[in-house]
Amino acid sequence: ENGAYVETVPIPVTQAVLERGQERYDIFCATCHGLSGNGNGLVHLRAAKLGEGTWTPPTNLTTATVVERPVGHIYNTIANGIRSMPAYGPQIDPEDRWAITAYVRALQLSRNATIDDVPASERAVLKQ
Repeated sequence: ENGAYVETVPIPVTQAVLERGQERYDIFCATCHGLSGNGNGLVHLRAAKLGEGTWTPPTNLTTATVVERPVGHIYNTIANGIRSMPAYGPQIDPEDRWAITAYVRALQLSRNATIDDVPASERAVLKQ
């Protein structure tokens, strides 16, 4: 509304949606942004190795700048592209764009999580 990005994912974020988001992310996004979202995907590594000077490194999706963006901004970037990133709207349907957006948020949370974010019943497993 009024050109503002939505702040919350407008579909139920279930385990199935996150798994679908991860699958679509791995296909469309990880080649540049990397499996962990930190910008070190195979396409980026190859371009950096070639060193031709025309490559724009992909954004690290786990930086504070991206974490602070509304989810609608991430969705819009997937749909319409941004800077040198092309639009994936013609290739990825809207529900899958939201699934990828939810998965990116999960990646961000996992990178910045503390032990307090893990359910108490599962903390012992992590400490092993």
